[in-house]
Amino acid sequence: MDNSRTKQDTQVELQYLASLICDYSAIKSNHSAEFAADWRRRSPQAKLERLDYHGITLLADAKSTLSVDLATACQQRRAMLAATETLKQQELRNLFSACRAAGLGNIILFKGTALAHTVYPQPWYRPRSDADCLINPDARALAHQILTEQGFAKHFAIEGRYVSYQSLYSKSLPGQSQIHIDLHWRINNRQCLSQAYTVEDLWPERQTIDAHLAAPSNVDSLLIACLHRLGHHAREERLAWLYDIHLLSATLDQYDWETLINKARQKSLCAVTLDALQACAGLLGTQLPNTVLDSLSGAAEEPSAVFTRRDLPEWRYFLTDLRCMPSLRQRMGLLRETFLPSPSYVRTQMQTSSATLGYLKRLWRGLKRVTS
Repeated sequence: MDNSRTKQDTQVELQYLASLICDYSAIKSNHSAEFAADWRRRSPQAKLERLDYHGITLLADAKSTLSVDLATACQQRRAMLAATETLKQQELRNLFSACRAAGLGNIILFKGTALAHTVYPQPWYRPRSDADCLINPDARALAHQILTEQGFAKHFAIEGRYVSYQSLYSKSLPGQSQIHIDLHWRINNRQCLSQAYTVEDLWPERQTIDAHLAAPSNVDSLLIACLHRLGHHAREERLAWLYDIHLLSATLDQYDWETLINKARQKSLCAVTLDALQACAGLLGTQLPNTVLDSLSGAAEEPSAVFTRRDLPEWRYFLTDLRCMPSLRQRMGLLRETFLPSPSYVRTQMQTSSATLGYLKRLWRGLKRVTS
């Protein structure tokens, strides 16, 4: 299938599924009518796969827009998620309390889990695989110690000074469930976005969840949602990410929008923010002040604007990252960590006892990825 047809099919699916969670329907066309007919013919499992991919299954169920053949599956899932949500929420409280007791006070819950508890009617309407927490870079060792003492185990992943700014930890909970903590010491792994926010930036305007957890303000959460959508997933589009932005936008008043525009300019996030807001307005009917889009579109050229070009090969994004690094030494460090990680890591990743064979397999896989 050619790329133009693939993009068209993706847009039609987005339009139809958006109509399940919003009263606004962007485009009524023969294509969307054809898709609706095709959707009705699909099996319940096939429907759930696409709804789950976009993260809107229980949200659509709550709006009574799903067909009756999905009712039982949604009811069972809602009951399960409501139960595990309570366990995970308590585990987060315990973790944040342990952090404060150990002297790690500045820790921020952000992205999906924070939004689930601040802008969604019920937290289980917003699916997420982990809880993202942001700390200061120099608090990594202390955070690792606390997580380990709390029973969390660290996942195997590539590590280095520049190649990754996060680590994943997991802990088993009663009822065969698990909680995953994605510990970040930079807001994003993309070099041109990684410095956009620090804990110190977010802390003064933070909001609290259940008096235990700290989360960014809605203005900061909206900007983070916009940079995450393109910085981490430049080639994907999921309705859950857009719906996050849609809900956050609805909470802002005129002063908040002015603050957002100023912060977007200061942090060179105008292009990624504009792209996200335009997508939300087109698909979800997000109401925006007249001046917001004009103000964002009038900003100067930004390095992160490259991520709005979603059809570029990965090497183009990587080249932008290299250019954003302030010194040749740092650029060489990123290149080395990306293409020549430690032999022990390569042997484990490539499942081979030979580091040489592991490097060759990794090189071949990397070439296919960056040229696709």
